[in-house]
Amino acid sequence: MRRLAPLLLTLGLFAQEPPTIRVNVNLIQIDVTVTGKKGERVADLTPADFEVLQNGKRQPVTSALWVPGRPPVAATPATPTVPGASPAPLKREEVRRTIAILVDDLSLGFQSIYYTRQAVRSFVETNIEPGDLVAIYKSSAGIGVLQQFTTDKRLLLANIDRLTLRNASAVDGLGAIASNAMEDSADPALAEMALRMRLQEEAQNRGRQDILSAGSLGAARFIVQGLAELPGRKSLIYFAENLQLYDPPASLTNPNITAAMRTMPGVEGGARDRTISAIRDLTDYANRAAVVFYTIDPRGVVTTGFNAADTPSSNTQRMIGQMQERQSFYDRSKEGLAVLAEETGGVFYQGRNDLAAALKEAVQDQEGYYLISFNPDDGSFERTRSGAKYHRLQVKVKRPGLKIRYRHGFVGATDDERMPKPANPLLAAMMSPFRSAEVPIRLTPMFLEGKGTGPILRTLIHVDVRPFNFKEVPVDTTDQNKTPWMEANILIAAYLFGDNGAVVDKVSQTQRVRARKTAFEKFLADGVTQTLELPVAKPGAYQLRAAILDPSNQKSGSASQFVNIPNVKSKRLILSDVALYGDDYTQGKSNGSSPGVRQLRPGERFSYGAYLYNAGPAPVFQVSLYREGKLIHRGKKEPLAVPAGSDSAIRALEAGMTLGPKAPPGEYLLEIAVQDPSAPKQHQFAVRTIDFTIR
Repeated sequence: MRRLAPLLLTLGLFAQEPPTIRVNVNLIQIDVTVTGKKGERVADLTPADFEVLQNGKRQPVTSALWVPGRPPVAATPATPTVPGASPAPLKREEVRRTIAILVDDLSLGFQSIYYTRQAVRSFVETNIEPGDLVAIYKSSAGIGVLQQFTTDKRLLLANIDRLTLRNASAVDGLGAIASNAMEDSADPALAEMALRMRLQEEAQNRGRQDILSAGSLGAARFIVQGLAELPGRKSLIYFAENLQLYDPPASLTNPNITAAMRTMPGVEGGARDRTISAIRDLTDYANRAAVVFYTIDPRGVVTTGFNAADTPSSNTQRMIGQMQERQSFYDRSKEGLAVLAEETGGVFYQGRNDLAAALKEAVQDQEGYYLISFNPDDGSFERTRSGAKYHRLQVKVKRPGLKIRYRHGFVGATDDERMPKPANPLLAAMMSPFRSAEVPIRLTPMFLEGKGTGPILRTLIHVDVRPFNFKEVPVDTTDQNKTPWMEANILIAAYLFGDNGAVVDKVSQTQRVRARKTAFEKFLADGVTQTLELPVAKPGAYQLRAAILDPSNQKSGSASQFVNIPNVKSKRLILSDVALYGDDYTQGKSNGSSPGVRQLRPGERFSYGAYLYNAGPAPVFQVSLYREGKLIHRGKKEPLAVPAGSDSAIRALEAGMTLGPKAPPGEYLLEIAVQDPSAPKQHQFAVRTIDFTIR
């Protein structure tokens, strides 16, 4: 049996199906890209031209199969179509390239989001070719329409418009440098106190970034798992600007740090364990699913020297340290992006102002590669107390003058162990980011801190019920209303995953969806919104995923959402998620402007609300409104009063706004910023956003 898989490969029995990368006890297959001096593909190599080393030990290469890029699909003759109709879906054998674009809106700043949107829009408008399947994702959320691989440019362009600012890291090492007068004080005690406060804040920020980065990589892992279902080699193009793996000791750039300060948590730097673990898992999944990561840093050419916006320290040594800190942040912020690309055989694009060109190059790199096969060592799949071992790979090409890119390792577990396929169709729909889109579903999770109960994740699940198989059900003889019911029985499930991919909580049940026949049309038009509450044991980053299935016709839908649960017990100023709804909803005119859908009309008034925790006696809030990433309104700072007899520790923020009657349709973002002047300067602000659409 040890020779069975290589023998099948040699006989060419994979010719009818594009090969995929495999890891099992009999065979290891990895894809390898070989280029010449000018970047051209080299297609005439044989197994004798390659050398493979596993953990430094040479392994005999059993085959080296050249997999050419599929030729462009010939354009079919124009046929009359219904205006506005979507293009016909591609057949499996017609797929030429599979391209997933993931925008990490949890890390990108305002400028990066803008330039990323421009680059992706340019690619969709000018570079998609016949036979291309494309999907666009963002780390913070994935509603049903975003979870489809499609050939429809209109759908893709609409998805691009949903890429809005959601930066949750609140840390920008390339932002303006501001001096701290207290740190530069002539009073040593005052200077030391200020420095300690800053070091503590920086350590907390690094911990928060580690959690958010792991959450973003968790979203990427779900996409990779779904891509495994498709044949051949796939590209995942990842736009992000901060994926740091290690923190240097603060004393390297700040001479004022004393020996006593070095005992403070985080001051001596160290590894960001969550991010490193998430990258290790993600690259192993990508290698098994034949997914190549192409990472793009959208910051372009960066200058780390002082500029007009900076107000550096008056202390010369500290000023030099501030410049070094900025350079160090920039260098280390790219570490994870480089590793993701290198470990999966892709390319890391950095320092490129022309992001559209980088994106085009990444897509074109999918053309032509070798599938190298070798037999693993007998001990490759042995387990230790800590689990399966990680094995490093080296692939060399013996012909001089050639460059090679390949996957650098694998975990010693079989594909079935690492990526089991759910037998339950509802779970399969939940785990797939694109397979189940027949039932549109949208998630709106809202973090709340219950008094004495801890964090609660209240999620609104809005479902378009039109795909359900409704049947007419006669009324009961005791029912005075003789109008029959239209009824469907569906399965619904929701899972909460931690930043390590493990299931934290889950709920699944069968529900009956019904409406009287007289109100059935409105029911179909508005859909249905259900509320799900899950207690959350501890703060952190989570992926919430939900799926729905109609067993009678096997139609399903799924959605996902990134959730960051803050630590209310930290006593820092914290704002809950925001609820937003229009007057049409409160007046019973339309469910479209409900908190779970948020589709408003021009001229409509809408209300919004949130809860504020750990605020001082006189907090103020300010509301800003963005349209497609551009600021269009910023309100005045308003006091947030405490109603008589209410709990001062938990305050309700409630207000409203009326849209202009000529407000253009599109994607909008409402931002609420709360300031507590009585809190320490570094803890005075809390910000939350909520998106909505004007139709």
